[in-house]
Amino acid sequence: MPSPSSAAPSARACVDLIARAGKLKALRRAGWVQRGVRDAESVAEHSWRVALMTMLAADRDDACDSGRAVAMALVHDLAEAVVGDITPNDGVSDEEKAAMEREAMGTMTAALGARGEALMALWEEYEAGESAEARLVKDMDKLEMIAQAMEYETEENTGRGEDLEEFFESTRGRYRTATGEAWSEEIERRRPRAG
Repeated sequence: MPSPSSAAPSARACVDLIARAGKLKALRRAGWVQRGVRDAESVAEHSWRVALMTMLAADRDDACDSGRAVAMALVHDLAEAVVGDITPNDGVSDEEKAAMEREAMGTMTAALGARGEALMALWEEYEAGESAEARLVKDMDKLEMIAQAMEYETEENTGRGEDLEEFFESTRGRYRTATGEAWSEEIERRRPRAG
């Protein structure tokens, strides 16, 4: 990340990005909406909790730069402010989705100079999923989803009285960190209905 003394982006460029990012507060997570969950969380709510979870988890991994991981968590879904929350049910290939999101990130960060390049680099690192920070954030992204599923099950918020097992099933065996595995087991243990 650039230092504060490097050429700072203009107020206009910063406020433009902030305004775009603000759209995430109203954008409902599409997977929950498609499943019929009432009052589904927003992408911003999801991203906030992913960042908090990352902050807590990063301290458990000596190879992980906590600040970098939290920054990555904050930007991991930023492109959705432009392209929306695309799910596997939308008929968009992984390649198309990646291209759309990359273009959106490029557009949103272009006017921010070095700061924009740093944001883009964090997002690309997350997408590649190879660094310790990216592996951790990807695990926290999945964990936040199942934590939210557990909460919806507890609240019986689906409106149909069904459990949300498919969300848990989609993450099993896909964690790449010991913390991810341990937290997944703990969340599953707390489910009101073990699927």
